[in-house]
Formats: sequence, C-alpha cells, structure tokens
Amino acid sequence: MSLPGTRIAGERDGDRLLITLQGSLDAMSATALQSQLYDLTQVHDLLGLGVPVRQIHIDLAGVDFCDAAGLRMLVAARRVAEARQATCHLHAPQPHLRWLLRATRAADLFHLH
Repeated sequence: MSLPGTRIAGERDGDRLLITLQGSLDAMSATALQSQLYDLTQVHDLLGLGVPVRQIHIDLAGVDFCDAAGLRMLVAARRVAEARQATCHLHAPQPHLRWLLRATRAADLFHLH
C-alpha cells in the first residue's frame, strides 16, 4: 500500500515477519498501516500456510517522521505480537524516533536493535 510519503512492505520467513516502514508515521498513515500490519500477521495463519508468526521485526530505518499517532501504531504492533505470544523488535530507528521511544518510555515495550 502506498500513501503519500508512506510505504509498508512485509515478508515472511518461517515464524518471522519482517515489516519495512518508510516515510511518515502520522495520523494520515497510522490507521492504514495498522490495518496492513494486522493483515500481514493474520493472512498466513488464516490460510493455514506455514507456522504462525512468533517474531515481528519492524525495520524503521526509512521512517523520517513519527508523531503520537505513529507511536500508537507501533505500540499496537507490539500488542498484536503479545496477543499471539510473539516478540516485537524495532530495527534501526532514526535518532528522532529513538528519542521519542525513550522519552515516552515506549522503548521498554520493544526489543530495540
């Protein structure tokens, strides 16, 4: 899916789901991204393809902006992971996003890489 300035891509590898986010995580994109994230974690399970997702890895290297709505979307991703007894990992957040995660104590909810 492509929203102005925002992209999401997902790839499965066994029980691992790698999600790559690029652009802005804001109120304009967060709802659509959250819906896609849910779909990415569910589709294989619903179709009975392979093993369930047990690790969600979110690559944030391409995220250039994140507001409170974007942060809520990341926390929702963590809740999706927790509900399926999976771990949630954030990879390569830019300094501004790393600061936001730490300032709001959301960093404690994730495995940061």
